[in-house]
Amino acid sequence: MNVNEDIRFEDFKISFFTVLKKRHICFTVGAAVFLIGILLTWNASISDYYGASSTVYSSVYNTTDQSDSAAAAMIAYADIVKSEKVCERAASLIGDANLTGGDIQDMLSISASSSSVMMTITAYSTTPEVASEVANAVAKSFVIEMKTITGTDVIQQLDTASNPFMSSNGFKNLWEKRIMFFIIGFVAAAFFFFVKELFSDRIRLVEQCVHDETDVVLGIIPETND
Repeated sequence: MNVNEDIRFEDFKISFFTVLKKRHICFTVGAAVFLIGILLTWNASISDYYGASSTVYSSVYNTTDQSDSAAAAMIAYADIVKSEKVCERAASLIGDANLTGGDIQDMLSISASSSSVMMTITAYSTTPEVASEVANAVAKSFVIEMKTITGTDVIQQLDTASNPFMSSNGFKNLWEKRIMFFIIGFVAAAFFFFVKELFSDRIRLVEQCVHDETDVVLGIIPETND
């Protein structure tokens, strides 16, 4: 008879309670992995990231056709914002030798309004001033590129990036990563105890002792009258 031939709901309950009984071991394992995480991230650099956004829009003219044309231009050429040509021009507008077009491409995030009339260009950097400079330079470069392509001033810069915001707290992110080490250690230990108990050969229920035709009976304990 194989006592693990069928896994019952009762087995899951017992396995769960086993994990609860051994929770102190799970916490210990989690704490140990947490300390390992601290050691692994001891020399990790802590950098805060800032974002700054500039807005461009498609000019609305007097007729519906012109308005639709402006919106269509915004949709069709939105990907140009992160193109090498636009970013290289933005880098030249900034005039920082340490900032290349490739660097600017990695710093950008683009989002468009539901009406496709406006588009927000956001740049991220460890320095709020750089984030603002990049966002504004890319917006200006995109406007120049769109004028070259369409031959019109259909795309214009609406808002400049003047109020940078913190997008990522380096110290907070570091400790969140370290806490994840604890969670991984705790869950791994709990999973080990749960699975070990679930598939153990221990008899938990009377039903597991009922033999069937595949079992070999070695002997029978006789009943006796007291």
